[in-house]
Amino acid sequence: MGSGRMYFARSFFAVVGLLCLGTYVAASPGFGTLRKKTLELNIRQPARVRLANTSIAFRGSASNPEYAHVVASLLATLGTELVANEKTLIEKDKPADATWVLGVMVTGYSMSPPRQHTEGSGNTAMTYTRWNGSLNVAYQVIDHFGRVHDAGNVSSTYDKEFPSSAMGSSGGRATSWIPMLGKKGSSSKERIPSTVEDVKQDLIKDVVVQIAAKLGNTTQAVEVQVATGDTNLDRAAEFMTQHLWSRAVDELEKTPAFPKPDQEAYRQYDLGLAYEAISYSSSSADDQKENIYKAAEYYDKALEMNSKEKYFVATVARTRDALARYKDLEAMAKQDKTMAKTVNAEPERTESLKERTEVPKVTPANDIVPSTGHGHAAKTLTVSDVIEMYNGKVPDDQILEVIQASQVEFDPHDKDTVIAIAKAKLPIRIQNALRAKVGAPLLASPRPQPRAAAAKTTQ
Repeated sequence: MGSGRMYFARSFFAVVGLLCLGTYVAASPGFGTLRKKTLELNIRQPARVRLANTSIAFRGSASNPEYAHVVASLLATLGTELVANEKTLIEKDKPADATWVLGVMVTGYSMSPPRQHTEGSGNTAMTYTRWNGSLNVAYQVIDHFGRVHDAGNVSSTYDKEFPSSAMGSSGGRATSWIPMLGKKGSSSKERIPSTVEDVKQDLIKDVVVQIAAKLGNTTQAVEVQVATGDTNLDRAAEFMTQHLWSRAVDELEKTPAFPKPDQEAYRQYDLGLAYEAISYSSSSADDQKENIYKAAEYYDKALEMNSKEKYFVATVARTRDALARYKDLEAMAKQDKTMAKTVNAEPERTESLKERTEVPKVTPANDIVPSTGHGHAAKTLTVSDVIEMYNGKVPDDQILEVIQASQVEFDPHDKDTVIAIAKAKLPIRIQNALRAKVGAPLLASPRPQPRAAAAKTTQ
């Protein structure tokens, strides 16, 4: 009897202890384990190029004539994607009429005929069709000063197998879909190709999405964690799940700071998360920049207070990428204003400067294509002039300014011109600035090498 009472007492106190421990754990801020709260955040990074309220032209080419049939579809899809993401973007037919020129070159394309094989036998036999293809594209974005703002190579591969019975009929005109495994929601489906053209379009779409994402003019859904474990944090988390970001900020700001730094870090993190979300939903670029800076400050504080929380590291890296893009845009805007001030100087002063220097200082106005109808007549620039400047150690950026501000006589298909460029080892971005002026297809941009390294290899 006594042992039974003792067992009951021990069990009672054990349960009470677990409840107290659970209450203590629940009251401790963090990401939790059993009741982890996550939500989907639509991230919209600042663009590497300023595509709002501006214009763009597209240029396409292929490194092999066999890839030429891909170029037209690629350009059409690219234009549709970028304009859909930025409603104020205007597409121009001629590069000379646009603020930006996006050049793409198809550097690789392969497509295998569909292959079929059968598994099983009799009534259980099932025929499958496998589709294989790949697409490689180089791209480059140039502004009206000839500066390269973004360049790279993107690729896409397609290697999938589907039941032949699921393929569309009627000559491939029917569209078939199957649920995608591992995707949330029953609405996530994947199209089953019926022809090689379907596969080609899927490859093009994937490449275009990659380019648009690199430019930053797209929205990407990312799953993020929300810190909870306190009454105020829990209430703020509920506001976040309803996308009531400002109310979440109000709740978190009136929450007293936690006494321990490693706990206070989670309140700072939630504030950063709320401001980051506000940034992505802001209607103006200034508001977006202001709020992402606030988010970065809170994230930095959280990481400083609790450096052991690995999730803070990934969050800080995400916002630092956005901050770096804003700094690049600010630097470009500052440089554009400087150039605009120089161009608006008095003509007399410009003439005296020209008389005192061997190379005239040309600085086109901001956000317009340089006009040749005003001011003194400019000398037509040839490839020999460009090579002379390059060999004379004139900085590349200054050469690009001269090209963009001058009338250019350049034939990229002339044999002597090609040989002269090769001998001078003229950088790709300078060649592309010349090509852009005359509306020629742009070259693929290889990995850049310093001049010193390039000169060393010729010795």
